[in-house]
Amino acid sequence: MQWTTLLATLVGAAIAMGTSLGVQARKDRHELAAEWRQIRRDMYMTFLSVLARSRSELLALSKKNDLTEAELDETARQVFASCYEQRHHLEVVAPPAVTKAALAYFRTVRALRNVVAAGNGVTDPEWKANAGQIKHTLESVQSAMRDDLQRR
Repeated sequence: MQWTTLLATLVGAAIAMGTSLGVQARKDRHELAAEWRQIRRDMYMTFLSVLARSRSELLALSKKNDLTEAELDETARQVFASCYEQRHHLEVVAPPAVTKAALAYFRTVRALRNVVAAGNGVTDPEWKANAGQIKHTLESVQSAMRDDLQRR
């Protein structure tokens, strides 16, 4: 009789310990997933804001008439330079669907940089075509980012 009591106590302790470990493991996975989601959210926001800032600066630069072609080209490249770092960060962490859409958006903003560096302004056909592509690729990357953040 004494062995059954001891055995029942040990089995009960093992069940309790296993359950406790299972709950803790699940909690840890949940916290890790939430942390990664926050990291991706911050990275996505930074990526989009850096490219938006570059677009705004390129628009302002396109309206300047007092720069030589070389100065315009150099300034346009400097304005866009910070976008490369964010792109590389995003490529490391983001899933393929987000990376593909983000690269398409990045390339259209880089094409805008080339349009501005060539001396074209908002009234030029190249600008208008690029503006439509920017809008389309921005919507695509935002949708991919939202899907990624909601999925997990």
